[in-house]
Amino acid sequence: MKLLKPAWVTHDGKPIFSIDIHPDGSKFATGGQGDDSGRVVIWNVAPIVKEQAEEDDNVPKLLCQMDNHLACVNCVRWSNSGQYLASGGDDKLVMIWQLTRYAGSTIFGGGGKTNVEHWRCVSTLRGHSGDVLDLGWSPDDQYLASSSVDNTVRIWNMLNMPESIAVLKGHTGLVKGIAWDPIGKYVASQSDDKTVRIWKTADWKQETVVTEPFEECGGTTHVLRLNWSPDGQYLVSAHAMNGGGPTAQIIEREGWKTDKDFVGHRKAITCVSFNSNMLRKSALHKGTNYCCCAIGSRDRSLSIWLTSLKRPLVVIHELFLNSVLDLSWSRSGYQLMACSWDGSVAYIEFDDKELGQIVSVEEKENLFQRMYGKKSFSTGVDKKASIVIEDPDWIQPQLMEPTVPSIIEEEGGMHSSDSRASRSSQIVAKGPIDKQIETRTVDGRRRITPVFIPPPMEEDDAQSSHASNHSSAALVQPTFSSSTEAKSKIVVEKRDEVTKPGLSNTTSPPPPQANARKEMSNILLNRRLERNEPERRVVSVRTSGPSTASVSTTGVSIVRSPDSDKVAISPLSVQKTFSVPTSHGRSFEIENQSYFVGHKMAVHKLSCVVNGKVAWDVYMSSPMIGCAASLYCAAVTCSDATLHCFSVGDGSRMIPGIKLQGSAVHLRVQDHFVSVVTAHGQISVWDIIKRKSTLKTSILNLTDSDGSVTLTSCTIRDGGIPILSFSNSKTYTYSTDMDTWLLLSDALDPLRHGSDLQGISSSGAGPGANRSSVINSADSKITCSISYADVKMSSLVELNSPAEYRTWLLTKVKYMAQQGMEDRLRSLCEDLLGPVHRSSQRGKNWQPTILTMKKNELLIPVLQVMATNVKMQRLCTEFQQQLKMLTEF
Repeated sequence: MKLLKPAWVTHDGKPIFSIDIHPDGSKFATGGQGDDSGRVVIWNVAPIVKEQAEEDDNVPKLLCQMDNHLACVNCVRWSNSGQYLASGGDDKLVMIWQLTRYAGSTIFGGGGKTNVEHWRCVSTLRGHSGDVLDLGWSPDDQYLASSSVDNTVRIWNMLNMPESIAVLKGHTGLVKGIAWDPIGKYVASQSDDKTVRIWKTADWKQETVVTEPFEECGGTTHVLRLNWSPDGQYLVSAHAMNGGGPTAQIIEREGWKTDKDFVGHRKAITCVSFNSNMLRKSALHKGTNYCCCAIGSRDRSLSIWLTSLKRPLVVIHELFLNSVLDLSWSRSGYQLMACSWDGSVAYIEFDDKELGQIVSVEEKENLFQRMYGKKSFSTGVDKKASIVIEDPDWIQPQLMEPTVPSIIEEEGGMHSSDSRASRSSQIVAKGPIDKQIETRTVDGRRRITPVFIPPPMEEDDAQSSHASNHSSAALVQPTFSSSTEAKSKIVVEKRDEVTKPGLSNTTSPPPPQANARKEMSNILLNRRLERNEPERRVVSVRTSGPSTASVSTTGVSIVRSPDSDKVAISPLSVQKTFSVPTSHGRSFEIENQSYFVGHKMAVHKLSCVVNGKVAWDVYMSSPMIGCAASLYCAAVTCSDATLHCFSVGDGSRMIPGIKLQGSAVHLRVQDHFVSVVTAHGQISVWDIIKRKSTLKTSILNLTDSDGSVTLTSCTIRDGGIPILSFSNSKTYTYSTDMDTWLLLSDALDPLRHGSDLQGISSSGAGPGANRSSVINSADSKITCSISYADVKMSSLVELNSPAEYRTWLLTKVKYMAQQGMEDRLRSLCEDLLGPVHRSSQRGKNWQPTILTMKKNELLIPVLQVMATNVKMQRLCTEFQQQLKMLTEF
């Protein structure tokens, strides 16, 4: 087994709530929080699979970044054909993405990041009245199901987007998980109302509701991602309880019985994902199939189960710094990816000696024919080539066909054969079983321990659980039958023993030495404090350990007093302990009232922890309420309205304490710049290295008077100038030359929604790449599009982003050429050309460069773009001749 945690897969330190591997295995998508919006990112798999590709600068890591969602993205799911990517988020929208031919654009405000591929939003599904938490494609890609905090599940017709054909009502709590039966007969949903409901796809009526395993559940989790076994015989849910311990409940298709479960995790189960392939030990063991299941939990660990073993194949403890939120198997069956609230992802690769060999497609089809009277749906990836078929009328993606390709080393991708919707691993019979031992748990539930009679295969299985996989988890796991054969031949021996849920005392072998790429067999993270799953928030203070103290959520609300210029903002509260994780395995832990030095006098400790070991400690005289850090500087704010800065390397103080004008409500550290927003609405930025202030001003004029607009994020540009984002979707930066705030972007700008160029900022697509604007008048739409491009280009000038400015300039030129706007193009070319002679009227205020780019040189690609329209040939020739004369003289 190989485990990697690629540090370059990140949402700039923000949480990653979902992950999904593309059906052809060449890429994967992540969804989560961006700087001031929801973010969907498509990544290249090759740099993860092959070290050589990771070190090659010519092999791109980031393929495309889409920041179109107005709020956090909770789920991303590839269609089974791989043609579409669906994303759902807190903005109540489901967006459908498709690859286009446009590529090579820079990401607006992305600090030089470039989109290698261009994925555009081809449809937006509107209908939910609350956050969208989970998505699931039907096995044939005909339908998409979405679950939401509005207590409903919506079914969308993907052959006629954006039509909604059904709204499944019945849940009385937030619906946090959705899963399709691989045969397409049922849809299952799980909710905070402590139920799992099964819906029939024939008429979208409720088939049954399962409540018993969830009655003891207390609290909740961010997601409840349940999953079906690939043979459709079992549904495994998240967040169940048995005897006071958290379990993943197994619900049988036959009679919807609930007498089996997976146990062992210390905290609630958040997500379950089955390997979509049926497995067997070797080609010699035909008829003895089993399946593989991955389970993620709030206890930050991941367990892998084979139904042929009595214990988990492996348990990886402390895999993340926070809760596991999503899992995804490749269709090849040997790669697994996981993501966490801490903003990181993990990649785990197995081999056939560990998991077994893939059962052939023919055998799997025969199983489906025998069980359901029909064969499984065909997959979207051809079993002879990793070609994604994009014609839905020709190919219907099949959840259950496990194409058996192995990793294609030449391409560096994971060639696969099963869909996400059927990512549910297979709970398949492992026989022959002639005897079973039945015990009872403390609450009266049955525990069945299969006893396998002599076939050598079983001994091999037991021995080949390899010492490397003596996971420290697990109770006896049941073996499930995926056939319809009668079970009367099984002898059940009943015992009076009482079985308690929980992990066994078996310890895992020590992990091997980690290499430069962070490979390991078991995870290395050994934290001193166990971190609870925090509320989603912008303030960079996170609770940890048993502390239940809360911090401000989702933003800093600024309310102006009607009779003064002061504002009322709740400052950060004092907590006993909290922790702030940063990059490179480093975190900062705060312990207020750490040491009493006298009667009612205490000092407060700040600790820098690197890979589980304390690197340095410093003591403070006032309780700390906020902490943030970069690679150079760690800053804390205290309850006495002071700011203190320390060197990350050794904890030495960099400057004396800074007295703030009020209590801090927002703290940001970027490189050697520190910014603080106070309760009086003042923002200050300091260059700690140069010991000088770069900005001190008010943000009151950026908000409203009733406090409904909140500050959601703050980043710092080169030179110490902040970029502020607010809940009204507006982003500002400060101009020291003009001494005022400048509006950089507005996601709700009517110009954007009325423009044919909307969405270019994150993709670089040409005109017409996006859905048509909402303006009916053709002339108004053209003017609106040009106005929107001008707004973007002026913002890019302020952000000093030449590459993005050039992209928008050429996009604007191409659009004007298509619309035949010869006069506007002539004016633009004259500005780029400049004065032909000194006495020209054009030469008085003309600047030869823009963003360090020479205007004369920019004119060359502009003329090339204009030449694509035959009607502009004469204008192009005119300026080409003038440019040639200018360069010659």
